[in-house]
Amino acid sequence: MFNQGIRRVQEMLRENNNEEAVFDVSKLTVFEVNVFSTVDDVTQDVTQDVTQGDTQGDTLDAWIETQIKKNPKVTTEELASLSNKGVATIKRHLAKLPHIKYVGSGYSGHWEIEK
Repeated sequence: MFNQGIRRVQEMLRENNNEEAVFDVSKLTVFEVNVFSTVDDVTQDVTQDVTQGDTQGDTLDAWIETQIKKNPKVTTEELASLSNKGVATIKRHLAKLPHIKYVGSGYSGHWEIEK
């Protein structure tokens, strides 16, 4: 009963240069299909990095540095809130700024900017 549909799906995947799907027809009332993506993760990463760097990189980095100069005890959460960015974005930008270091731990620590 499934043979025609499975064959057609496999042909369409091959025509689009995709891997064949894996069908599980062992269940009585349903079947399961796994189709594998052919999206290249490297292309996506390069596109995201270029776009983010061009639109917010240098400006956001300079803004973060200014905020830390004003208040060395500012938290990444506060920076995220002030900039309307996510905490992960702030942390990613801080990681790219080797001259800015967090000294200490937790709430008792502070940021230092090396010259």
